Amino acid sequence: MKIGRLVKQHIKQIFSHCDNVDHDEINSLLDPKYSKNTFGIHFSFARELKNIEQSQSKRYWTETYLVRGKQVRVTSQWFEKSKPLFIEYLQSKGITPAEHERNEDEDTKKKQDQPPSSRANSRYRGNHIGNAQNLFIRNVLSSIGVETFNKENWKSTKEYFSHRCAYCDTKTKLQMEHAIPINKEKLGEHRLGNIVPSCELCNRKKSGKDFREFLEGNTTAISKIEKYMDSRNYVPLDDNAQIKKILIMAHKEVAALADRYITIINLLFAESSNAERGKA
Repeated sequence: MKIGRLVKQHIKQIFSHCDNVDHDEINSLLDPKYSKNTFGIHFSFARELKNIEQSQSKRYWTETYLVRGKQVRVTSQWFEKSKPLFIEYLQSKGITPAEHERNEDEDTKKKQDQPPSSRANSRYRGNHIGNAQNLFIRNVLSSIGVETFNKENWKSTKEYFSHRCAYCDTKTKLQMEHAIPINKEKLGEHRLGNIVPSCELCNRKKSGKDFREFLEGNTTAISKIEKYMDSRNYVPLDDNAQIKKILIMAHKEVAALADRYITIINLLFAESSNAERGKA
């Protein structure tokens, strides 16, 4: 289970602990130093709604909780390395980590133990439908909103980063790179605020990672990209459950549409074959 999902599953239990067991814990969770030492993250676990500035909104999930009379939101800035620390924290508060992670591991093992697909036309490297699904999702995410930008805007972006790679700070030939990948998991968009200059090596190494995940520990580079996003008024979709649900539905519909036409064409071939056998 991804760290963000794991955290979300336990937020209410953590705040229930603050309300009913340890009344001072919420004050600790609002302290960035405590969160750094406890979870290894760069932002406080929670922040009061009244103290979240517009430029910081992308760093906190949108759901608001009422804890000990304080309206708070939880940070979305998590890294996978924080998972053991987060689980350790839950256990220290008497909260049992969700069993879902164990079940996912079991499901993965079952899939590995299963024989190869029995689908009649299963073929080596036959992933074109998957490519079509992913391209469709990219097209949807790339078309959200009415923003436009041109070659001059891209030139301005490179100037913002001093004509250096936004990730390794190398001055070399630069490519357009989406800081937040455009897929149904990361929900990046093809908007100016999500496009940064990258060298070919970083572009290749980063692959489908979020820029914060790729730059883990490099707070200077992360901060510069976040400030750039703010300067372009780009607010990431982050973990928007509604949009994810819509994109997952679209992803499935592309496969269903392909299967429909494959079935129609296969039936056509079957009828032709039967007709030829009838003539013989």
